[in-house]
Amino acid sequence: MALNPYEKRSFYRFIVVYLGAGLLVVAAMSFLFYRIDTESIRDRTFADLRMLATQIATSAVDAQMRGTPFKVPDTIGCDYLLLDGRNRPIEGCLTERMDLTRDFYIENGCAYYVDRSAHGHLNIAYIIVRDCRYGEKIAACAERVAMMGLLAYGFIMLVGWYLGRLFLEPMRAKMEAMDRFIKDSTHELNTPVTTMLLALQKIEGKECKPAHLEALQMSGRLIARIYEDLSFMLLRGNELDKAHLKPVDVSSVVKESVLFFSILSERKGIDVTVRTHSCIVEADPHHINLLVKNLLDNAIKYTRRGGRISITLENCVLGVEDTGIGIAEEKLTAIFGRFHRESDVEGGFGIGLSIVDKICNMYGYGLRVTSEEGKGTLFNVDFDTMSQKKPKERG
Repeated sequence: MALNPYEKRSFYRFIVVYLGAGLLVVAAMSFLFYRIDTESIRDRTFADLRMLATQIATSAVDAQMRGTPFKVPDTIGCDYLLLDGRNRPIEGCLTERMDLTRDFYIENGCAYYVDRSAHGHLNIAYIIVRDCRYGEKIAACAERVAMMGLLAYGFIMLVGWYLGRLFLEPMRAKMEAMDRFIKDSTHELNTPVTTMLLALQKIEGKECKPAHLEALQMSGRLIARIYEDLSFMLLRGNELDKAHLKPVDVSSVVKESVLFFSILSERKGIDVTVRTHSCIVEADPHHINLLVKNLLDNAIKYTRRGGRISITLENCVLGVEDTGIGIAEEKLTAIFGRFHRESDVEGGFGIGLSIVDKICNMYGYGLRVTSEEGKGTLFNVDFDTMSQKKPKERG
């Protein structure tokens, strides 16, 4: 997935913070494990050396008591030294200077244990045993902890990379939607504005014909609809002012909307049939107007040339049915999302059905959609004035 400069900046900031925090955690945990392991190695080494010294002391005491020859256990090897009371060597292979003031100490990678439990038997005052594998054990421990830390940090890096890309997906989708919205808005406005300018040039050139006036009228209506949609979504989409609520005849709004889009439907050769009964709802007239216009606009947009649109209003249930391209069942829940467009071939911003959904949620109207791909779509809005929910106030 190629990243644009904004995504790269956000992604790298996240990675730096995440990996920096991860490095601190891994370093702290590695140091803790290292301390625990080295303490464990030290304790085990101390216990092993003390056991060896005890074996030598026991052998010395037993030899003197029994009058038998003294023999150091073969398991000890050469890493020991026996000293008399004047610190003179009696037996052993160690030649370095010993620190007899401490029981256990580490020097030059070797562990030493000084034992006094012989108590002068066979003239032995001190028993010193040594383990020079201690440094190797500590080095192996450090290597093991470092390897575990690197593996843990590598795993954290992989998780961070995956999470960073995962978190960028919604932002990328939004940015792509906004980019598409800007392109679509430019294209959507370009058509009516260009048409309007050409018609005005013809009128100024005294070539005024009914078709030019019709083009001006259609362009003006398209621009007005675009402005209304954008104004609702960007400025007033979350507000419901009680002062604007009044009885609205949905039937009249439907007829006005059909008239409003008559030029567009006629240009596509779409047959629009209307059958309505009176339905009075308490609402902001602007909201009902937007709701009906966007449903009708959506039907005209996705109905093929020569198709049909049927609009009914019975028992306060508005139905808008078209013979358009239809919608796949798995996409029915996505069509009300902002900037969603079912087809890239048709124009529009992809906010019309989002406006319909938002208005229905405001007033508690029931909104249902049924569709069959390739055959058409039916939208139903149940105003249900007898049991209509109280409009939701949103600030």
